[in-house]
Amino acid sequence: MAKKKILAFVIYTVLLITVVIVAIQLSFSYYFNKKIKNDLQKEVVSQSQGEYQLKIEKLSTNIFNQSIYLTDFLLEPVNIIDSTTPKYYASASKISLVDFKLFAFLLRKELIISGMELENPSGNIFRNSATDTSESKESKRKFSIYSLISKHIHSLQINDIKIINADIMIYDDFGDSIPSIISKENELTISNLRINKEAEEAGRLFLADTVNLIIRKFSYNTSDGLYSVRIKQLAASYSDSTLRLDSCELIPNYSKLKFAGKAGKQTDRMDVSAESLTFSSMDVKLFFERNWFIADMLNIDTLHISAYRDKNDHRIPVVSKSVQQLLKEIPFYTVIDSIKINDSEIVYEEIAAGASTSGKISFNGVNATMTGFTSDSNLFSTYNALALNATCRFMNKGKLKAHYSFPLNTDKMVFDCSGELIDMPLQELNSILIPSANISIKDGTVEFMKFSFHANEFVSNGKMEMRYKNLKIELLNKKDGESGLVEDVLAFLAHKFVIKEDNPSAGQPVRVSEIGYHRDPTRFIFHYSWKSLLSGIKPTIGIPEKSKKK
Repeated sequence: MAKKKILAFVIYTVLLITVVIVAIQLSFSYYFNKKIKNDLQKEVVSQSQGEYQLKIEKLSTNIFNQSIYLTDFLLEPVNIIDSTTPKYYASASKISLVDFKLFAFLLRKELIISGMELENPSGNIFRNSATDTSESKESKRKFSIYSLISKHIHSLQINDIKIINADIMIYDDFGDSIPSIISKENELTISNLRINKEAEEAGRLFLADTVNLIIRKFSYNTSDGLYSVRIKQLAASYSDSTLRLDSCELIPNYSKLKFAGKAGKQTDRMDVSAESLTFSSMDVKLFFERNWFIADMLNIDTLHISAYRDKNDHRIPVVSKSVQQLLKEIPFYTVIDSIKINDSEIVYEEIAAGASTSGKISFNGVNATMTGFTSDSNLFSTYNALALNATCRFMNKGKLKAHYSFPLNTDKMVFDCSGELIDMPLQELNSILIPSANISIKDGTVEFMKFSFHANEFVSNGKMEMRYKNLKIELLNKKDGESGLVEDVLAFLAHKFVIKEDNPSAGQPVRVSEIGYHRDPTRFIFHYSWKSLLSGIKPTIGIPEKSKKK
């Protein structure tokens, strides 16, 4: 008899639970699903102050398989209230929230979901790169996902979210019709996403253990059409605050012969690549929303820069901008505390005016650190100088160390430069001297060179000490680049009466020369630096300086 009572109790309990579940299912089917959908749509309009609307064709809850489905999901802006904020479009033909914990929802109004799946996901971002930082950290209108759901549940937790190959397009401005970035090979993974009161109090849309985004194989052309930018993979982690770009390339769209013609002037043709760029402690959200780069550290590995210029091309003289001006004119907001460049190479190739063959110089094995890199003039009082410290092998031989410092409280061409060069075989300079100056160095070694100078908009001044030995030069004729009788005689006379083959000369103290060069305002800092150094090298080896007019 007792067994029958127990069996009856179990049957009645099961029936009661079934009835309750069926009742809950029916209430969701005929009332709550529609109410939740309408409440969500109204809350989006309310929180965005009418700027956005949310469309959901159908929201359905299945208590029996513990899943929630949204079909034809669309979030879109409908009223542009603030043109300076980023705009978003997001859509999916179906969103499935699978395997939620029923009793946690019924007893505590906590919605705990095992996973989220999306069908045909797509997203457009119209970002704004304006550099006004008055609202750089927070939007004027704080959007809260927690406020969207708090009327119906106390917290939402999704253990695993994985979105693969969404149709993503990123535009630089809301008025653009052509996206700057298109991606259909991508992956977004989020683990343990939580939307609750803790996230709300922290001022965050959500909390998560990891948020990782990978975008593969994307490219775009620069606005002038001269270059293409290609990136093999972009990997961003919101939770780790890192952004990594792999296999980055800036590729000229025209050959060396045609590039200046397409540009409409004499200019440098740049070919740039890097194995990777890694931003650490970075605000990844602001990068995607506004194209801003705010990071503690940028590591650049295996950077290769190849520049080419033909000085026979038509040149349009314009006043060259200072490094300080170029920083302020960066088209996107940038604050990077430290930049490290590792194991890199810089090659400059030039055809001198009147020449037909090019000369080349290189800086190999470059390792450098740059600090104070920012485009925000409001921070120039904090980052009072942009500093660069670099070491490399000059022409793959001499050991070169250099330091630059640019004060950031001015727009003018003002900087300090110092450095030293050790163990440099001078014959290595023939690759640039022969085609550009018809001079060949037959022998000679710089044992040690130390230099330091200050430069402003008009003139550079400083000192140089260059210790070298056994300098031998050969003059070449312009016709065939060979040395003839006349050139040999001139070279002999130069060595006899002008060229000083050693420093220090036998029985003499080390010659220390003055650096002094009057700037050509139409040339950039590299030309200014080289001419300043040359003004110290010439008197050291015995070449007289031209009389100074100023």
